[in-house]
Amino acid sequence: MIRLLLTQTFGGGLMFNSANDSSGFSRREFISAMLLAAAAGAVHASYVRGYPISSPGNTVAPEFSGLVLEKIDWPAFMARHDLIWNEIPERWENAPFVGNGLLGATIYTEEDGLLAWHMGRRDVIYRENRIAIGDLVLKTVGKPQTINMRMDLWNAEITGDLKTTTGTIRFHNFIPSTAQVQVIEIIPDAGEQGCQWEWRPGEAVGSAILMKRQPIPEDQRNPAPVMSQTDGINLCVQKFNTSGGDATAWAETSGENGSRVVYLSIGFSPQGDDAPTEAVNAVKTAMSTGLTALTAAHRAWWHNFYPQSFVSFPNTKLESFYWIQIYKLGSGTRADVPVLDTMGPWFRVTNFPRIWWNLNVQLTYWPVLGSNHLDLGESLTNTLDKNLDHLSANAGEFAVDSYALGRSGGYDLIRPVGQELCDLPWACHNYWLQYRYSMDESMLRERIYPLLKGSINYYLHVLKQGPDGKLHTTKGFSPEYPDQPVPDPDCNIDLALIRWGCQTLLDICERFNIDEPVMAPRWQQTLLQLRDYPTDENGLMISASVPYRISHRHYSHMLMMYPLYLMNWENPDDRALMQTSFNHWTSLRSAWKGFSYTGAASISASMRNGDAAEKYLDGLMNFNGVHPNTMYTEGSPVIETPLSGAQSVHDMLVQSWGDKIRIFPAVPADWADVSIHKMRTQGAFLVSAARQGGVTRFIQIISLAGAPCRIWTDIPNPAVLSQVSPGQPYATGGVMQTAAAGKTISIKPLGEGVYDLGLAKGQCAVIYPAGTSPALVIEPVAAQPGQSNFWGLHT
Repeated sequence: MIRLLLTQTFGGGLMFNSANDSSGFSRREFISAMLLAAAAGAVHASYVRGYPISSPGNTVAPEFSGLVLEKIDWPAFMARHDLIWNEIPERWENAPFVGNGLLGATIYTEEDGLLAWHMGRRDVIYRENRIAIGDLVLKTVGKPQTINMRMDLWNAEITGDLKTTTGTIRFHNFIPSTAQVQVIEIIPDAGEQGCQWEWRPGEAVGSAILMKRQPIPEDQRNPAPVMSQTDGINLCVQKFNTSGGDATAWAETSGENGSRVVYLSIGFSPQGDDAPTEAVNAVKTAMSTGLTALTAAHRAWWHNFYPQSFVSFPNTKLESFYWIQIYKLGSGTRADVPVLDTMGPWFRVTNFPRIWWNLNVQLTYWPVLGSNHLDLGESLTNTLDKNLDHLSANAGEFAVDSYALGRSGGYDLIRPVGQELCDLPWACHNYWLQYRYSMDESMLRERIYPLLKGSINYYLHVLKQGPDGKLHTTKGFSPEYPDQPVPDPDCNIDLALIRWGCQTLLDICERFNIDEPVMAPRWQQTLLQLRDYPTDENGLMISASVPYRISHRHYSHMLMMYPLYLMNWENPDDRALMQTSFNHWTSLRSAWKGFSYTGAASISASMRNGDAAEKYLDGLMNFNGVHPNTMYTEGSPVIETPLSGAQSVHDMLVQSWGDKIRIFPAVPADWADVSIHKMRTQGAFLVSAARQGGVTRFIQIISLAGAPCRIWTDIPNPAVLSQVSPGQPYATGGVMQTAAAGKTISIKPLGEGVYDLGLAKGQCAVIYPAGTSPALVIEPVAAQPGQSNFWGLHT
């Protein structure tokens, strides 16, 4: 009934009319319909192996979101993306994983073949290095033989049964979003009643030393861990020879129906002896809260998390890969934890035990924007805000007015800058994107502006006028390009960031009427005098003295193309150089890594080539560094690559750089049907749209901040659902609102598929092909046969 009303009303291009207007339906009828939909929205869970998990048979009643009817059976939709195991995982690379932003665990076997929960906590650092904490091992009576396991994305839980030579153990595992504990419930049958838990401490040594199998220096040998019990809780304390340390506490209790429940927590104190108290108190609190309450709160968090946005498209393997990355972000970071490093809370011995700023961090955080999870991006912005004094000290001789950051380091950001100058300015671009997607004016004025100003000041200190009258950088380094001199002046990545930074600072000053009598003229003069990007017959060079002649996994020499868009496909004068540069980069692939494919996909999308973008993402998923659980390694874990694949999907579906929102700018030819819902864009808009049979049926845009709204669409002759009078009710996010006096929605064609929408803050508009009556429904695209549940370890 609700769908019919919406179709009839909106098909005629009408808004919500007054109660005495028979052409629509009244506000009272609309609110009643909303209440009916909400009341019908209960989710009924089925039970598999005794545990409540999602199943494709579940149904969820539609809910309103804006003017569009959301018809998504979330448990069933996410279930088709669950990861499945019918082989026992033996490595981090093929293990299921759970996490809550700080704590994390992966499940795979120890060297003796026993199944273990390998624990991690993101901020446990020794000498700026992540270290192993330890493993909780399930010591079975018999020898493990087979496993059936499901990584349930909707509930963020792992369920399964482990068969041994003497019996079966069923288990249910999650790390609550609301508590710092690991929770494992087991139900052993008669043959495995004697199974026990054992804690095996990790070796508290810098991970890179263990990875390289080097002798441990005497000054980096920590005391042996100490095992004890306190108040019936097992405790393992690992002290560091510097100061502080970590502690692991765990206890097993009796559950219902013969189950046993383990609660485990990890405490950490960089100084002092607070770690044991933190861990023990977390276990005590979890035990008093109980499994039922912890499970309910945990699921509630995740069931609110996923529907913040929605995408569905007919490449089911890629669609699953995308949603696993959204799960990975929700499991891997939160606003109140440090910046996400190369492996998140899922520890593995690694050559990269710190934070890398010359691409890793930047790519990691892009997908939080379009997926409407801005809160997760605050772990990056807060880390930068908290360490301004260290960023200043990193600038060395220019510390009085500059900020800088070296390539890699710890969470305190203490790392003096070397020749590679681009790392902090590039991170500033991420911070600026966080503003653009939120339109938080105080963030821009009070936080981004001084940080960006200090970052660009460092660049200004190393600029010098040459004989040609142009400004040149006197040092620099393009990340990781081989056979590059040190220093390497006039790197393209530096020139691009200088241009972006100076223009952005001028824009901020104009926006807030900031008086910069000295610096504003200098930024303007820098833009006028800065040398052009070095190029040759193959397009953009690495620097003025280094042509692009050797395969290179980075695309940083093309940063002005993506993600800065200073050079873009919509400017016809840029196209030849962009195409030549891109073609040359992609022609030399011997050194490519996974993120090379995601970069190629996103750049292809920026050039409106969806078929190529999909081809490169298929190349990513088939790349040997991408593993069955979608984790990625280059010898060691590097989390940014699969996450940046999610951003490439965003770039194919919605782009919002510059002054407009582009809906379906790079959809592959074989994606006839696509659904997107509440994707966030620059300017703080939420975009929903449906493509069916290769045709865009409608677009909904909700303005959260009242920013100017320009859109590009392939809809010919679009009509817009307009408010017919001030004060008339309309819906945003399922909540009735009232338009401000005189605020009606207009649409003005600007040419070449671009339209200006007169959206005020809080207003919602639907655009559709004139003369049609589209059903304003968002629902999943049908899965490809045989492609659901592709990921995991199964036959």
